[in-house]
Amino acid sequence: MSDPRSDDLELVSALRAGSESAARELFDKYCEQLMKLARRRIGQKMTSRVDPEDVLQSAFRSFFVRVKNDEFSFEAEDDLFKLLVRITVHKTLRQIAFHRAAKRDPARETGQGRVGEDVLGFIASADPPAEVEVALIDEFEKFVAQLPPLDRQVLELRFQGYTPVEIAETLGTYDRKVRRILERVQATAEAGLPGG
Repeated sequence: MSDPRSDDLELVSALRAGSESAARELFDKYCEQLMKLARRRIGQKMTSRVDPEDVLQSAFRSFFVRVKNDEFSFEAEDDLFKLLVRITVHKTLRQIAFHRAAKRDPARETGQGRVGEDVLGFIASADPPAEVEVALIDEFEKFVAQLPPLDRQVLELRFQGYTPVEIAETLGTYDRKVRRILERVQATAEAGLPGG
């Protein structure tokens, strides 16, 4: 059985040499996983504005150009996939930031709360190194995974742009309970921050 890492390294070498089939093979190998990631980051509220396929094409286009320019080196077993994840997340957040800016912001259309908007706004508008983005996303996902199931559902829907009223309707509960959950989650997150 061949080593996936050596297969990836061979594909990257072939890509650097200008192989179109290597580019297609890398795209096919990671497309589905990255598409799911982009869809999850975009959320339901933004799907009418941000197309995950466009994000993925842009991510791979950037990756291919930078590989051909020899801007990346791959050492660890999963370096290639981690890099593709970082590029995809970065492109997704940029698109979301664009569509949330000023008059295009769907949150302004609903006029509801700010839980999580400051953090997402910072990630999307600042240009942190890819390692910082991935580390922040990993920490966020660990935090969310530790929440009770209802809290997790509420938070995920809120990050997708749903208002507390819409979340309550979706989950079959009432908006006051949703607001309390959001406040509790925010307090828990702030308590875990340095100086919190």
